[in-house]
Amino acid sequence: MAVQTRREDDLLVITLDDGDKNALVPETFQAIVSALDDPTESSAVILTGRPGIFTAGLNVKWMAANGREGVNRLLIDFGAAVMRLWTDPRPTVCAATGHAIAAGTMFGMACDHAIAADDGYWGLTETRIDFEMPRFGIALARANLRADRVEDLLLPGVRLEATEAVEVGYADELAPADEVLARATAHATQLAELPPRSYAGTKRRLRGEAAEAVLSGLEDDIAALTAHLPD
Repeated sequence: MAVQTRREDDLLVITLDDGDKNALVPETFQAIVSALDDPTESSAVILTGRPGIFTAGLNVKWMAANGREGVNRLLIDFGAAVMRLWTDPRPTVCAATGHAIAAGTMFGMACDHAIAADDGYWGLTETRIDFEMPRFGIALARANLRADRVEDLLLPGVRLEATEAVEVGYADELAPADEVLARATAHATQLAELPPRSYAGTKRRLRGEAAEAVLSGLEDDIAALTAHLPD
């Protein structure tokens, strides 16, 4: 399975591991949402990857093979999953075990705290592959990035080393690759000690309105974004 889940004490750990670059397909997003929706109680969530790679982003080979309809489905599932993570009432921590490019950067930003491996690359690089940024990516960028860096990072699709990714706001903390998951576990455990009702309520007040706006217009936004693609 490309998405694996386990319980570690009171934490839900979601691991992306397809044995390669963790290229994302619709089933990946559906599995993440299913894991988040699992009624088994957990106090916090960790999203992580395989050694050396968090995720290199969307599976471009899958996109090329599935035409506009498939790309639409992929992006709608992606938007729904990343907004579901962004608004999860529990503390969420990203343990980016390596490169976190494009969709990987968005998943990192969708978590409450992101720890970047010091040898990884980050960045919303969509324009470099002739791809417009979906509104859910822009919402995450505006919520996380330094205000003076949003446009000069997104418009040219800049790729950054992990140190600068932390500086601009893509991630929150830098760690050696072999310490990322342990740091994430410690931070998630610490956040889980906060009163859950007020934590969830404050997160809802911070992000709920923006997430609702994204989700209400998600299908129309993706249809406009992919209108130029062949069937």
